[in-house]
Amino acid sequence: MAVDSKQGRTIMSDAEHTDKDGGLPPTAAGQLDERPVQVPAGDGAPLDPAGEETLWVGRTHWQHHAVKVGAGLAILVVGLFCLGKIGGWADWGSSVSWLIGFLWALLLAVFFGGWVLFLILSCRYRLTGQRLFIERGILSQTIDQTELIRVDDVRLKKSLVDRVFGLGSVEVLSTDVSDKSIVIAGVKGAEEVAEHIRRRMRTLRSRSLFIENL
Repeated sequence: MAVDSKQGRTIMSDAEHTDKDGGLPPTAAGQLDERPVQVPAGDGAPLDPAGEETLWVGRTHWQHHAVKVGAGLAILVVGLFCLGKIGGWADWGSSVSWLIGFLWALLLAVFFGGWVLFLILSCRYRLTGQRLFIERGILSQTIDQTELIRVDDVRLKKSLVDRVFGLGSVEVLSTDVSDKSIVIAGVKGAEEVAEHIRRRMRTLRSRSLFIENL
């Protein structure tokens, strides 16, 4: 700690000054020290063209859709057999009926599997130190981005299926006109992703407030 003889003020060193909320000490330039949360990065973690380091990349896990697909298959197969029984063309003791049912179930499984694969590949989430990107599309692509400084709140949601498989969905509420509510659905490590967004948002807002007070 040092004393400014001209102004009569006590000047605190960087090591002595801590943030009231999280204990993030400022650097000599007055900027906050960003301590990243260790979040697993999938699909690699390249550098952003704008110079922002990519902190996390992920997609919705297939298990997030597993129960929906399984329930849909079961309902359709049972419904098919019931209709066949009522119509008189399906016999529970006939091997031909079972073969038709098996082929029908296989066709539905391929259809639903392709649908889930399409949903997974058509949406990719990417988090940098300043923005959250959502890349939609396979052949043609649309990229939506939300500034983390505009984020107001972060919510963590877990359905029964997500809790069973260790997944979660992160809802990001912001003041962005086009994307006021963004959902990062069914990803691994959802708690770490939500905490990472929250801490980055606080850091950016604290830095902006510091610059405005200069």
